Amino acid sequence: MSWSADTWDDGQGPVGEIVERFLSGRLAGQEVRAPILHSWQRCQTAGLTPATFQPRLLEDVDYDNILVRAARPVFDRLRTSVAGTSTSVFLSESSGIHLLRVVGETSLHRALDKVCAVPGFSCAESEIGTNAVGSTLLERRTCLISGNEHFSEKLRDFTAVGEPVRHPLSGRMEGVVCVGVPRERANAEMMAAARRAARAVEQRLFELSTEREQALIRRYLGAQGTRAAIAASRSALRDLCRHDRLALEDAAVNMVAQGRAAVAEIPLSDGRTAMLVAQPVTDPGEPVGIAVQALLPRAKSAP
Repeated sequence: MSWSADTWDDGQGPVGEIVERFLSGRLAGQEVRAPILHSWQRCQTAGLTPATFQPRLLEDVDYDNILVRAARPVFDRLRTSVAGTSTSVFLSESSGIHLLRVVGETSLHRALDKVCAVPGFSCAESEIGTNAVGSTLLERRTCLISGNEHFSEKLRDFTAVGEPVRHPLSGRMEGVVCVGVPRERANAEMMAAARRAARAVEQRLFELSTEREQALIRRYLGAQGTRAAIAASRSALRDLCRHDRLALEDAAVNMVAQGRAAVAEIPLSDGRTAMLVAQPVTDPGEPVGIAVQALLPRAKSAP
């Protein structure tokens, strides 16, 4: 994995003190992206302020869970890749707790320590405000948070990208890989690097699954078509708005709980209707679970 030194001209987020103008009701027009505005509104509702910053340190953290075991070899390789650069990479679990960290420059170590970007601390949005890991967990998709888009003053010197890590068998979101840099060093490679690292962790999760589980997923993929077709379906799901994704996920969970073959139609906010198909998975001949596939019609082309 290589790290681009080219500057990513993303503007480093909105101008300074814009969060304060938001809190005073003086925010005008389209000054911030919609996902950022929604995050700030959640932070305000949670009683957070830009000046308060009290990350929570968890004492009973499992640093040898399946996610960490899957990610450790990936992060060992990343340690070599980021050495001497202004890049940091984090692994956080689905509750927002940092589990692993690799950091390039020594000075960046100190800067991250000051904002408690350290294994064991929580980076949930409800606790430290808008941040790449917290937003990724809530939005369930790739999230970029640039400079002043952070709600807390303490985090505005950084830009970071969060990428979901999903278990390849269950589809459940297990955690987040986050790539962060000082905001003036943000570059376009960050998003691609986060995605590659997350996919490498997911591959390791698959490899650590039992042989029986691997056989089941291979059989399911074979029955549904090529891996490319499945990947295209997942990409289409990621393009849906958060409300639609959550509606589909909730419906899929209910279908799995019913434990039988079923079909459900879910209306989407853009006027389309998605179809969920639940099918038993057997090994061989013995029912062992339910697999749910989402079928999405093509989005209507703009006139």
